[in-house]
Amino acid sequence: MKRVHIAPTLLDAQLAVDTLSSLGIVTHIFNVNAAGAMGEVPFMQAQPEVWVDDDSQALRAREILEGCRNMKPGQEKTCPNCGEPNPGNFLSCWQCGRALPESVA
Repeated sequence: MKRVHIAPTLLDAQLAVDTLSSLGIVTHIFNVNAAGAMGEVPFMQAQPEVWVDDDSQALRAREILEGCRNMKPGQEKTCPNCGEPNPGNFLSCWQCGRALPESVA
């Protein structure tokens, strides 16, 4: 297992896990219940962490999460199947359900 992300909040960690899981990357969140320990332990040891099961997918997971962080609002992806424009953060077309390209169109 390898850590691929330290999230500022549990919600951010869950969004990262949901994104990676939708792409077939098995993940876990560590420090889920550690928020209550903030102040008693250093905050860096209490923040939620996203870990991947398969070490060989760690680089891909980091790249995906970095791409999500760098995406600017308003960017769109065009579905190669039906031509429908979709928000840039969508992984599949809202119209036909097909996978969207990873690069922004």
